[in-house]
Amino acid sequence: MSKATDIDNLFVQARNSEPYLNDQGFVSRVTAGLPAERKVSVAQETVITIAATILGGAVAYPFFPVGEIIALIPSSFTITPIGLLATSGLASGLFYWLAEHAAPNRI
Repeated sequence: MSKATDIDNLFVQARNSEPYLNDQGFVSRVTAGLPAERKVSVAQETVITIAATILGGAVAYPFFPVGEIIALIPSSFTITPIGLLATSGLASGLFYWLAEHAAPNRI
């Protein structure tokens, strides 16, 4: 097996072994020359998100098989004993889970 390497110690060793490069203020001059960062408000972010969602929906709508999906919806339902048993079992399990997890500080 190979010996486990501590990544933090590896980075510390790399920082200590590499020479310091003096940029002579280059980074400071470039940063000072950049335009100020423009802030986007929450309202602007919301409008952009809603507009992108509407645009995406409009682009995807012609390719979405709406007619085929509507055709898959059954026109009638048949109630069987197995279906009732499965439904009641799932509902009972859900209610039991909710009862156990809804109030954790009971005495």
